[in-house]
Amino acid sequence: MPGPWGLAATERQRVFSALVKAFGQLGDHRLNWVIWVSVGAAILVMALLIWLIAPFITHTVFFELSWLNYLAEAAAGIGTVLVAWFLFPAVVTLVASTLLEYVSRAVEARHYPELVKAREQPFSEILIYTLKFTGIVVLVNIIVLPLYLLFPGLNFVLSWAINGYLLGREYFEMVAMRRMLLPEVKALRRQHGGRCFAGGVVIAIMMTVPILNLIAPVVATAFMTHVFEGVRRAPAGGA
Repeated sequence: MPGPWGLAATERQRVFSALVKAFGQLGDHRLNWVIWVSVGAAILVMALLIWLIAPFITHTVFFELSWLNYLAEAAAGIGTVLVAWFLFPAVVTLVASTLLEYVSRAVEARHYPELVKAREQPFSEILIYTLKFTGIVVLVNIIVLPLYLLFPGLNFVLSWAINGYLLGREYFEMVAMRRMLLPEVKALRRQHGGRCFAGGVVIAIMMTVPILNLIAPVVATAFMTHVFEGVRRAPAGGA
């Protein structure tokens, strides 16, 4: 019976199984250094954004009344943290993208040793694709930012849904392009859109969970590698 995202029970089980395998490989020495670099990049990006904006807030007089100005500064500070929080998935993915190839290799070596070596992607190809897609993610989140701020509580659901589609698409294509041409990748993603979207929502949720979001890009890549191999091996026209 179809459940969340319109997925049948077997589909949900496949998504869950891929997630369990991804978490199960944490601690693999082939992933440790990628995790540490990703954690460092995440902390740096968040701190840098707040550091750049904080002086502007503290040195700006919004209102003549001190108490009203204090409230405005507090609101601006909270808004800055929210912006950093909701843009976190896009920014961290951009920073970590050049290292995610090593994650896919580690997953394939452990779970799919029969695979031939994936094609070598030029760094320029990875960078251009990632910059292009990250730009889309950032732009979309900026456009819907007023909705995030206007609907407390619902903003997380909106963020998970929007970033779920975008991140599911991005991670699937980044993993799949190592072994397929882009037109084939897009066709495969559309054929299994429900599973890719569900995987993207899982990634988007991980990106908003404190501590977990620091290793989310690594887990997400491992997770989507399993999703890709699952749909690639599915019978033609199958789920």
